[in-house]
Amino acid sequence: MIILGIDPGLAHTGWGIVETRGSLCRARAYGCVTTKASDPTDQRLGMIFSELSRAIEAYHPTQLAIEKVFFGENTRSALATAHARGAAIVACSQAGLEMGEYTPMQIKQAVVGTGTADKRQVAYMVRTVLALDHDPRPDHAADALAAAVCHANLRRTRELSLRAAGAQMAEAERAQRQLAREEAREVTAAATAANVARMHEGQVRRTAP
Repeated sequence: MIILGIDPGLAHTGWGIVETRGSLCRARAYGCVTTKASDPTDQRLGMIFSELSRAIEAYHPTQLAIEKVFFGENTRSALATAHARGAAIVACSQAGLEMGEYTPMQIKQAVVGTGTADKRQVAYMVRTVLALDHDPRPDHAADALAAAVCHANLRRTRELSLRAAGAQMAEAERAQRQLAREEAREVTAAATAANVARMHEGQVRRTAP
């Protein structure tokens, strides 16, 4: 499975490509789309769309992992991030990627083990999980790779849970079939015993004086 992780932002949109094979995750590429504040917003969004489309065309991901946007005190910044996120999602949607959305806390929890991890801890764990020989830079790219790793971990967990549930259901079905066979044997044995008893009773009546 090939996953495209995205850390959206109008000024900096980080992206990272992660490939999974079983429980292993490896980075195939990562980078950051940087736009100038002096450029018109439509051109900046167009650049984000184009650069991500090129990455998708080059690495053929099938899954998208992208951060959710929260509107806190800095509404203006959140709106700009939402615009960039929209451009990124459209690029991925046109390529047919299946999308997973995660909060920053979910990503940190899945990658580091705590939702309060700082950027240094996230970068270190991304480096460790992906077996890189350096911390990915810039931070936006590291966050994008972290989103992809989060998606891979959660997807694998869901698949394992489904397989476990399927195995439990199969075992329950086998137990039910075994019980039905045992009940059928008991019914057959009871019917045979009743027939034998009736035959014996008939013989006794015929031989009676």
